[in-house]
Amino acid sequence: MLLVFRALLVLGLVSLLHAAKRPRGRAVSVRLGQGGGPRGKIVRLVMDPSVLPMFSNGSSWSIANMSLSPWTYRESCVTSRFPRRIAKAQCLTSGCLNLQGEGEDAALEAKPIYYQALVFYKVPRPSGSNKTGKKSKRVKYDLRLGTEMIPVGCTCVRPSVVPQQ
Repeated sequence: MLLVFRALLVLGLVSLLHAAKRPRGRAVSVRLGQGGGPRGKIVRLVMDPSVLPMFSNGSSWSIANMSLSPWTYRESCVTSRFPRRIAKAQCLTSGCLNLQGEGEDAALEAKPIYYQALVFYKVPRPSGSNKTGKKSKRVKYDLRLGTEMIPVGCTCVRPSVVPQQ
């Protein structure tokens, strides 16, 4: 029994090592800012498309329609950003639907729920001359790490009331 366990353990480790050597996505070199130190460091990232979220599946659509503050997704496309396409939620009502299905409840408001996501922006690298003194015709880009606030859904909230004096 111990021998069988050891054989399975070795097979599992070999398969993990084999999977780790195989690249799953695109490899990209990214510069983390300008100057020396950790901010000027270039790191290698492997983009694995299998881990990107899928907003077009049926489950997120049905949740959006079952909500008391329903929403729909609009696609935002920016060519200089990675990922280029991001689905953003847009609330369909200003108030919230009541439980009886008779319309909107004006005592509540539908508000978007935001998620801060990390994205990369493609920025042109400052042109310089190469070793021979000639300028390169090919434009090179750096990826700048940034964040975007992305609406991912909507929820019902009480309206904020500011008392006047």
